[in-house]
Amino acid sequence: MVTDLGIYHFDDAGEMRLDSIHPGATLDQIRDTIGWEPRVADPLPVTPAPTPQELRLIRQELDPEGAYTK
Repeated sequence: MVTDLGIYHFDDAGEMRLDSIHPGATLDQIRDTIGWEPRVADPLPVTPAPTPQELRLIRQELDPEGAYTK
């Protein structure tokens, strides 16, 4: 699951775990936006910037009208 602050995955036990944090976000911000203490990957990497190919896919194929990206 991708949010404005990070990327989560479900682990083998079915629990959601924060697997990367977006640049500029903090764990405190994430904790303030959810109603429980999140499981956090150790180490917790910063989400890499999208590649030019990923940006093209998003802007031209997935959201050409800009409903989510404008």
